[in-house]
Amino acid sequence: MNTKTLFKVTYLICRTLFFLIIPIGLFSFLYHMAFLIFPNSSFAESFGEFEPTISYLAIEFETQPDIFINTDIKILSFICEVSLFILVLGILRIVDKLFKNIYKESLFMMENVKLFYMIGIFILSFGTIFFYTEGLIFDKTIEALHITNASIGFSNLSYIDTIFTGIACLLIGAALKVAVKAVEENKYTI
Repeated sequence: MNTKTLFKVTYLICRTLFFLIIPIGLFSFLYHMAFLIFPNSSFAESFGEFEPTISYLAIEFETQPDIFINTDIKILSFICEVSLFILVLGILRIVDKLFKNIYKESLFMMENVKLFYMIGIFILSFGTIFFYTEGLIFDKTIEALHITNASIGFSNLSYIDTIFTGIACLLIGAALKVAVKAVEENKYTI
């Protein structure tokens, strides 16, 4: 398989995933709106008990803890979910454009520089918001556990990864900008 085919398949996969994730995001939005705006409605009851999403840990409570009834946790969960889906949809759309440009033209285009900057900004902003709010929810969930004879220590620093990743994408964009200028100058000198 040559690289052109690989780039074409990659941008088609990103495009397909983009459209598949939209209904999941809409469902999550409706789920949170039901519990935030209409908590006592039959629409909210149709979802069952409210459970915030924590991506890297599954805690199953026998009865719903009081902390999940708290509006602040519901708002944090809503912010977490919205930032996650904006991040995922934005990155999928940008990467789709990036690989389509590489497939049809070349990596060394000014439009790709802009795309790397956009990826960096998306990861810096929405990625950091997602991981920070998810860490807050996780911390509150740990507090709801009543563990005797042990303690759980949790440091909400996972969002630092997204800061470094976002900065790395911005630096790649800056390096690509220099490379694009060098390629353009090389075209004109030949």
